[in-house]
Amino acid sequence: MHVSVEMVEKYLGQSIRDPYGRVVGTLVSFYSDSDGYVTDLEVCLGETVFRQIRVDRFKFTSEGIVLKPEWEYEAEKIVQRLERLKKRLHAIEDLYSKKEIPRHAYDLFKKKLEESLVKTKEDAKKVKEMLKKRMNELEDTLVELEKAFTSIKMSYIAGEISDKTYKAAADQLRKHIEYAINEKDGVKKYLERIEKLETQPIDLTPVSPQVEEEIPSQTQPLPVVVIEGT
Repeated sequence: MHVSVEMVEKYLGQSIRDPYGRVVGTLVSFYSDSDGYVTDLEVCLGETVFRQIRVDRFKFTSEGIVLKPEWEYEAEKIVQRLERLKKRLHAIEDLYSKKEIPRHAYDLFKKKLEESLVKTKEDAKKVKEMLKKRMNELEDTLVELEKAFTSIKMSYIAGEISDKTYKAAADQLRKHIEYAINEKDGVKKYLERIEKLETQPIDLTPVSPQVEEEIPSQTQPLPVVVIEGT
């Protein structure tokens, strides 16, 4: 999907969130090609860090801009490549088994697909390392948040802080705990999905041809009913 300058213009200066609801930065600028299509966005992260990020990592909605995390962006690409290669390998096996393509064409295309699959699995290892690293970071974050929540609860029960102060702090902590849990679940699902695609054998079940309903020939004679007079 092409993103035009006109589409991005109205989001300039707005906050950017991740898919889990956290505010991650502000859109401050963009970069476009000679055709007027946006290629990258310049984002301010945490007030002091500025990064140029590819536009296809963003989703533009009526509620604002959503930035897909790098781990999710890379994991999605690997999943799509693995799925596509598995389907193509299935297709080439199916065509050859039905004798719809010659042996030399089968050998050529199968070799290319298998080489691409090996390369994609190598790339998948790097993505899985990224996912596992993010999983560990989120687990550390949850430990830190739960520790902070315990501390604030203890002070509240001990009568050291007011109801209002406790509620404000507790609401913030609960929100960030939920963000971390949801992202951790997302990381886990992608890890499982990639590992399943890596180990799942190619489906060699022949593709069943679509059966079309038989339409009676228009050349067949119509039955004639003779009604005798009374």
